[in-house]
Amino acid sequence: MGPDELQQLAGISKYVFLPAIGFLAGFVAKWFLQERKARDDLVEALSSSRADALRELWSITTLRPEITSLKEGFSVPSDVLKQTNGEIMDWYTRKGGALFLSWQATQLVFQFLDTLRGDNVQRSQLEKSVSSLRSRLKRDCGIYSYWEEKRQLKRPRPSPWPAETK
Repeated sequence: MGPDELQQLAGISKYVFLPAIGFLAGFVAKWFLQERKARDDLVEALSSSRADALRELWSITTLRPEITSLKEGFSVPSDVLKQTNGEIMDWYTRKGGALFLSWQATQLVFQFLDTLRGDNVQRSQLEKSVSSLRSRLKRDCGIYSYWEEKRQLKRPRPSPWPAETK
């Protein structure tokens, strides 16, 4: 290749290849931004319904007095486990709660269901599973940051008064 041919090749790359690469990069960037905006718009439109659904899940995962009053070493009654399992499944499927969960929260709901369906389920197992799920829900709602989700809160001392049942 002579100097003239190299100069022609440089001219071709300057006027053909570089603009083509620039066009392709711009096209990909615009597509990505449009996809992101569409997703953000959908999440914003669903935010009120999502908040309602997650509040209902929060309520379902509130440990009942039958569980919180258990001493360590005693199994959670199977009827309580069955009832909670049924409420979660009803919320997840029939009420469409699955539509509002992040991937990570869905994994934690599945882990909670797995805990409920285990043998000889202890109060501490349920508390750990519920705590992980609720921390993730707070993160998904923007209440907790990534780092706050990882930190352990200091629990208050046990209440000296008996739990009220409704």
